[in-house]
Amino acid sequence: MRTTEAISLPRNQPKRKVVSQGEASDYAFIKKLIWSYFLLLLFEGALRKWFLPGLSQGLLIIRDPIVIWIYYLCYAQGVFPLNNKYLQRCFQWVALAIVLSFLINQAHPLTIAYGARTNLLHFPLIFIMARVLTFKDVLSFGKAFLLLALPMTWIVAQQFQADRFDTINTAAGGVGHQIMTSGDKVRASGTFTFVSGIVFYYCFTVAYIIYGFLVKGAFPKWMLYLGTSATLLAMVTAGSRAVIAECLQVLACIGFLAYFKPSEFGKIAGSIFGFSTLGLILYTQVDLFQEGLDFLSLRFEEAANVEGNPIEAYFIRYYEIIVSPYYFNMWTGFFGHGLGTATRAGTALGGGMGGAEISWSRQVLENGLLVGGFYILWRLWIFKDMMMACMKGVQRGAFLAIFLFGAAAPIILFSPFGQPTNLGFAAFGGGLCLAALHERFSNR
Repeated sequence: MRTTEAISLPRNQPKRKVVSQGEASDYAFIKKLIWSYFLLLLFEGALRKWFLPGLSQGLLIIRDPIVIWIYYLCYAQGVFPLNNKYLQRCFQWVALAIVLSFLINQAHPLTIAYGARTNLLHFPLIFIMARVLTFKDVLSFGKAFLLLALPMTWIVAQQFQADRFDTINTAAGGVGHQIMTSGDKVRASGTFTFVSGIVFYYCFTVAYIIYGFLVKGAFPKWMLYLGTSATLLAMVTAGSRAVIAECLQVLACIGFLAYFKPSEFGKIAGSIFGFSTLGLILYTQVDLFQEGLDFLSLRFEEAANVEGNPIEAYFIRYYEIIVSPYYFNMWTGFFGHGLGTATRAGTALGGGMGGAEISWSRQVLENGLLVGGFYILWRLWIFKDMMMACMKGVQRGAFLAIFLFGAAAPIILFSPFGQPTNLGFAAFGGGLCLAALHERFSNR
């Protein structure tokens, strides 16, 4: 079996070998472990906040044994991407960063280990999911996103309406509470420990919603309409502009479809109309939606008074991420402070500078501009190749992948991987995106 491959369409990927019944059962078990990873990603925050707050720190790595188990089974089946060029370059970079952290920075071994884990451990999952998941599996995850949107939005709505000091707004570890925003409302976090979790969750849900409106029969209508309604309600009650902005990024991927498949324009217009119609019904029939929309309007108005035009602020935010390595380079040495030293968990384990909110700047703080810059280029490399693969997928009728790309790619490119939720959505979302390239137009 040839195992060296780029991010490419399934027709250009190596063919699977014929497997025995025993091997097939292992594939099935691998898929169950991937489902476990997914559910833990969604609900580990609930465990850390409400059910097992005393184990909050340990639960940060609750998904690590799952991915290690997956890797073991995949290696046994000969489907672990050992020769994958992206993983090889990442492994080489981590090895170099470890050596420099020990020899030059003399960072704490536990801090270095956590940094290595953050930058490497979960990423093989992207390419494993692309190999072992079928397009039917990808749609099954879509059904889960749509169905779970209902209880997730219920929690978001409860957090929106509750006092900051209510139990439902407790922070991780059962200590403290969620961040306040405009109108004495909290920034809802759903089952996650921070608002970024629901931002990512609803981005993927929107990706499946758009696909559901475009492709007849992809999901049952009742599931699609309920999931859409729940998502729209969450957008106005989450207390975060990021939920709106990031979901619009996913929606903007319709532009790829309009460009490469203009014959689908009628379906595109119909999907936007259906989305808008549900929003109008909610506005006229649901008081909570009206309240949330009024609050969201206030949130944007207050932000505009401070930041100016919201569109300009959006692009300025990404500009600051891109230029941050240059500025942070002035605060550190040529080789940085050591792998893992700019993460909160790494600092707690052995010492460091605490958590860096901007991922690119974290790489410079830890590893210096040169070595840290190589990791940034690695992320840009994956982003570019994934986008090219998804654009080719659109041309041959694989529509879902480009919308999942809209959800996953910004996380892979910009998100700080020191935060477990961000890391999980980067790996799992990237895997869903590549697995969605198995879609065939003939299936429709």
